[in-house]
Amino acid sequence: MSILARNKRQLTYIYSSLSHLGKQVLGYVLGTKKKIEIIDIAKEKISDTVWVEIAENLNLPFEKIFETKQITNINTDNFITDDWLKMIKKNPTLLQKPIAINGDKFMLISHRSEILKLFGVDSAGLEKGFNHEPPTTSSTTKDENFI
Repeated sequence: MSILARNKRQLTYIYSSLSHLGKQVLGYVLGTKKKIEIIDIAKEKISDTVWVEIAENLNLPFEKIFETKQITNINTDNFITDDWLKMIKKNPTLLQKPIAINGDKFMLISHRSEILKLFGVDSAGLEKGFNHEPPTTSSTTKDENFI
């Protein structure tokens, strides 16, 4: 059973406002025409159940989701799920890569342009035009999903 709402017409964006990448991608998210739910974990907490669901749907362990470079005095090698959940509640800076959810698609974003995949934007189907022509900004390929 899913705890998170999974609507194809809504984008759920989970980030930390303490993350530079998270703030950059937020600009892209705010530019979409989709309904958006924005969760800043530096200001509001996410339940443990939701974090576990996110990790399962990303198919990644917590040590791949959270950045521990800035924590030097703790060895995370033997962390279990409960340890990670306690860490993220106390240290929202651990979420350096934001998470985007659209329908059943979950994405851990490493580069700001990756969010465009959830918007249906791809450059593979764009035709090259002349400088005086306006660019084609809609997909020109059919039945392709680049995620």
